[in-house]
Amino acid sequence: MKTKLTITLMTCAVIIANAFNSAKAQTPGSIEMGNGYANEVFYSLTNGVVKTSPRNLWDIAFYTQAFSAGIITNDGNGVELYTYPKAAADGWDSFDTTGISTWKKMYNDASDWENGAFNRNQKGHPDYGWGIYSSTSHDVIGDSLFLIKTPDGIYRKLNIVRKLSSQNKYEIRFANLDGSDDQLLTLDVNPYADRAFMAFSFASGIVDREPAVASWDILFTKYYALVQNTPYPVVGVLRNPEISVARVAHTGASFTNWSGLDFETGADVIGSDWKYFDMGTFQYVIEDSLMYFIKAHDGGVYKLMFDGFTGSSTGIATFNTTVLSTLGIPAAETASLSVYPNPASGIVNVSLPATYTESTISLYDTNGRMLIQTHAGKSGNTQVDLSSLPNGAYIMSVVSNENVAVQKVMVSK
Repeated sequence: MKTKLTITLMTCAVIIANAFNSAKAQTPGSIEMGNGYANEVFYSLTNGVVKTSPRNLWDIAFYTQAFSAGIITNDGNGVELYTYPKAAADGWDSFDTTGISTWKKMYNDASDWENGAFNRNQKGHPDYGWGIYSSTSHDVIGDSLFLIKTPDGIYRKLNIVRKLSSQNKYEIRFANLDGSDDQLLTLDVNPYADRAFMAFSFASGIVDREPAVASWDILFTKYYALVQNTPYPVVGVLRNPEISVARVAHTGASFTNWSGLDFETGADVIGSDWKYFDMGTFQYVIEDSLMYFIKAHDGGVYKLMFDGFTGSSTGIATFNTTVLSTLGIPAAETASLSVYPNPASGIVNVSLPATYTESTISLYDTNGRMLIQTHAGKSGNTQVDLSSLPNGAYIMSVVSNENVAVQKVMVSK
């Protein structure tokens, strides 16, 4: 019984928040990646730009969850990764680049953060692409060799030796192709466990690339995506691994009904195709009637619409956000509502507070889906027909300007 009550109260809070905030004004936002998209920008829908990080700061990055084997490359900065086809991990000493033009180039999966370039050969558990999971130690043991080229033009041979899962540490080995500067390093992920990834540079070691994962919602960056089934560098937006996004196209700009949308967890749900380059004007054009609904870290739901993009000269993107739902509604902003008879079998009378004018009355099920909506022009009593609804519990809200009143309603026939 206690669990059912808790769920009902949470549902009420979401519905109140949704009703109260549905008429909130748009808030303009902008980010700047700089000339040639030199920076990555971590953005919070609540607080704006959280961190602007130089794109060339890192080469590879490790997903920070202790029992994840995801490793990505900075492909947007020109890092190239190839699977060594001639031998497994035991071929370190005989490593050579003859026939490199036929080697398989590896890219991050733009739709899945954990399916990084190093993981693209994976065959499913226990094979994670660069290594095999051990059911005895619970570590992932590296079984592959890679050739990696960094933007400075240096080629290195590379082996992800082991993921020490219980310790959340990686052992990696890399060297120049002639065998010089052979290094075996242990990388401790734990100090970066509050981030999505721990970033590493072959020149500088572990680097401080990103803010805490709980502090941002979307990332403006350059990355490789499939364009006509071919990996191609694009500039766009990737979602935070801990939030979800719904995409709505070909709908009027005033659309705000997010409750029935399919929220996705693909990294590139927003992606790069909210804009296109017009060869006639040599300018970027924003796709018309394209919007995104984002369940953000602060518990709210935001609507995001882009309105401008400058391209590589400055890397400026402009957009508008609208708060559609938030749990941070002060209690003073809500009032109780008188609905009778309750339980009801058909027509119910709704007694509106004296201060309410031009009200909107909405009825929701316990999943937050709006079932009925009608309008009342003034305070006093109005009637709502519930006869089409099956037996059960519902939540009624009345919104008038910045006032919200709610009441649980039972239908029993």
